[in-house]
Amino acid sequence: MPPRLSSALVACQFCGHDYSARGVKNHEARCPERPIDRAEPDPTDVAFRNFVEQERAAEDWAFDHHDDYHEADEFEAEIHPPTGLDNEQEPEMNEIRIEYHPHSLMETESFSFQEYTDSPEELEPNSAIPKDENPWRPFPTRLDFEVSEVMLDAHMNRRQIKKMIELINQAIASPNSFTLASEADHSRIWDHARDTRATGFEKRVISVEYKEEKLEYDVWLRPIWKWCRELLVDPSLIHQFQWQAQRLYKFNGQRFERFIDEPWTANAWWNYQNTLPEGASPFFIIFYADKTRLSSFGTEKGYPVLVRCANLPVSIRNGEGVGGGRLVGWLPIPEEDAQEKGKKDFVNLKREIWHKAVYEIIHSIELHTEIGTAITCGDQVIRQIFPHILIISADFEEQSMIALTRGGTSKKPCTICLVPKEEIPNLSKTFPLRTTETMREVWIRAQDMNSTDREELLKSYGLRDVKNTLWDLRGTDVYSAISWDKLHAHDGGLFSDHLLEEVKRIIKALGRDSRSAEAAIDAGLQKIPPWSGLNHFKSLASTGELADGKKFEDFSKVIIFASHHVLSEDVSEDGFLLLRLIRSYLELNMFAGLTVQTETTIAAGRAEMKVFETLLHEYAELNPEKSWTFPKAHTHQHIFRDILNKGATRNYNTKPSEKANGPLKKYYQRHTNFKNVASQVLRVSEMDLVSTIIRTAITAQDLQREADIPEDGGSESLIHEEPGSPDLLDPSNQAIPRVVQGSVQPIISFEALENSHAGDAAFQGFRRKLAGLLARRRNVQRVVLRTFDQITPYGFVKVAFTSLVDWHLNTNILRANPNFHNRPRYDYALVKVHGNECIFVQILYIFSIDHVGERYNLALVLPIDVPRMLQNRTRDEALRLRRIKPRPRASSLFIDANSIIRGGLLVDDYASDAGEFLVVDFIDEDMWMRMKSTVLLTHANI
Repeated sequence: MPPRLSSALVACQFCGHDYSARGVKNHEARCPERPIDRAEPDPTDVAFRNFVEQERAAEDWAFDHHDDYHEADEFEAEIHPPTGLDNEQEPEMNEIRIEYHPHSLMETESFSFQEYTDSPEELEPNSAIPKDENPWRPFPTRLDFEVSEVMLDAHMNRRQIKKMIELINQAIASPNSFTLASEADHSRIWDHARDTRATGFEKRVISVEYKEEKLEYDVWLRPIWKWCRELLVDPSLIHQFQWQAQRLYKFNGQRFERFIDEPWTANAWWNYQNTLPEGASPFFIIFYADKTRLSSFGTEKGYPVLVRCANLPVSIRNGEGVGGGRLVGWLPIPEEDAQEKGKKDFVNLKREIWHKAVYEIIHSIELHTEIGTAITCGDQVIRQIFPHILIISADFEEQSMIALTRGGTSKKPCTICLVPKEEIPNLSKTFPLRTTETMREVWIRAQDMNSTDREELLKSYGLRDVKNTLWDLRGTDVYSAISWDKLHAHDGGLFSDHLLEEVKRIIKALGRDSRSAEAAIDAGLQKIPPWSGLNHFKSLASTGELADGKKFEDFSKVIIFASHHVLSEDVSEDGFLLLRLIRSYLELNMFAGLTVQTETTIAAGRAEMKVFETLLHEYAELNPEKSWTFPKAHTHQHIFRDILNKGATRNYNTKPSEKANGPLKKYYQRHTNFKNVASQVLRVSEMDLVSTIIRTAITAQDLQREADIPEDGGSESLIHEEPGSPDLLDPSNQAIPRVVQGSVQPIISFEALENSHAGDAAFQGFRRKLAGLLARRRNVQRVVLRTFDQITPYGFVKVAFTSLVDWHLNTNILRANPNFHNRPRYDYALVKVHGNECIFVQILYIFSIDHVGERYNLALVLPIDVPRMLQNRTRDEALRLRRIKPRPRASSLFIDANSIIRGGLLVDDYASDAGEFLVVDFIDEDMWMRMKSTVLLTHANI
């Protein structure tokens, strides 16, 4: 979503009533106390945003085939229709409405789509953030810090640091600008920086009884409340905090439809705020823990605990700055021996150790969750803060540790509900949800029973005989906080461990044809064109070496396009059904991963869940030897409840926290002696945190100083402007182009160009066809282009477009290059014809021509809009494929570069004899959503 202003209130200059920072402008324009009307804004300032609004209005991005889908009354209750406005008028198309929690005492606000998607105004320099003239302290100078920062980033050991300092002291030109004289000085100043700029780690010892023996374990921690306080008093962060629950709605022409993205737009935040005193402010915590390998072979492991603040926007909390994830704990890992491994008592012991250790980390917020605590925040506002664990982000194994359930083989394996193991594939059936109240009551009742009855009762609920530490935090329902994790549940779970393995099994089951079948799939994978952000694969067998969830996600997006001609229905009934199942899985995965969710997408996603369930049952009947009673075949039943309660799944995906484990491995490998590593790893982690804090402060200071420098005139726009470039809405209108040509090539004459492409039918008559286009553009009878006239070729075109999902500006770089990394590359693009009617084209040549004082930015393209063959239509329908066919190469034509909407990825249809293509609609959420409503024309008149 576009960034939003904080929920701080601003008084209307006319009536004096308080409104949000964004809403005050909208109110003042309509305020009845306003003495005069303001002038309308300059239309040229909003031309591009107007186009975006019209484009979204024209392109119906709802899913018509799901319009009649309605979940049970529970779904209607979860959505919450909007409340009305005083003196409400007829809403505009795409109008945005924000309803604030009643405790905020803020009125419901309404915005035009343009107002809402415009970037918020930045704070005036010096308005709230106090200046720190020396943000690098306690380092004596900025240069001292920056040199030390480089040493830290390079993971230098002490010997390397010593040598580096010797070299710097020899080469230094100004003796006052660099004061470090030895490695000892370097260590001392880092120690001082850790003590003064960030909270260091403490070691605490916990003890547990096991077989009449007292066992002790070290827990390293930063008290979690100290982290909360550091964020709250940070003047550079506090204005990014969201304090009030919101419900967001967008008018779709008939009604206001709710949409959800950040945690404060979902239901759990609103419901928790209902329980707080008026005026109190929640501080929401995202909690993550997981074991990770530190050594290459996994012999040394660490157990980090990370937290993030859900009050901060996703770009900050999932980033790497001060407001991002913070390491607050390092849990003990009890040693196992062969005699104890797997035994019930030892399994319970490990869980008891985990919960006692975590209690030490969270103990500092326990009292504050009950009565809150007053704190003067970085904006000098005193707030009554109530910390609360809103989200637990973890893979299934860690979820079982946190929830104290018995894992995937138990009678009730799910950490969220009480589904029996045998009912896991039945996704349309629902079962009672676990709650802290009910699970604690079961555990307490079990304590009064003999060991046999106790074990039987706990087994029937899938519980371990250990008290859950998180039960004691006020308002925290551990089972509601546990969240579905796309990375491990889908990409690195259901797909990687099951659906992909079934593909491999079915290929092997083809017997003597298995080798040729696998070779054909490998060839299909290798022929898939490159696409930015999408991993490229050479073979099916190579997936056995993958250990990255992102790569499994990418492989899932291309496997159908590489294998449909091999696992066709007439060759393998099982294989074709499996591809249909994978297609439904991909649809469900895309629904789950949307960064902005609406009532429509949630309803459509739930409908797709039923499609997946039906196909799964069909496949299971054909392949009874494959069991589907594992938790990851069930947990996605809870996706859409999580979205309604906690926002988009990226709010609780483990990917950002798993990424944060990477530096810990470097700390281990480059900064420890491989003995008693916890304290050594955490020492470097503290240094890294201090470095981040100081670097953030220095960057803020530099930006502030730049803002104080008077501007010397113009500045570059996000959308690059070139003289004579036509606007996307109207090619004859010299307005705001969205397209930038790049990689300029030597100027070339028409004669040289046609000679160099003499064997290519696409370039035949290049000069003649271009003259005809220019004549039509200039509305003259004839334009004469001479053989020695010249054009300027380019290697790529960069296209900006607004996502249909989150309304952010995105870019694609589309290439037409005969030798890009030693291979020809001619990308594909989606071109607008009218409204939501489009065609795909292949870009053959990008160039500009100056003619009669005007510049025309053009591209030679091959339209892909011939009616598809009758062959394979049944396959297309079953696998939901979009098949398109190019015109003959001699039918190439010119288009204005600004008519390109965005890039696309097309792959050869290996089952077609007519040179047809298939559209890969999974490359990103915008393309996937766009293809739901785009009409692909045939014989387009362009």
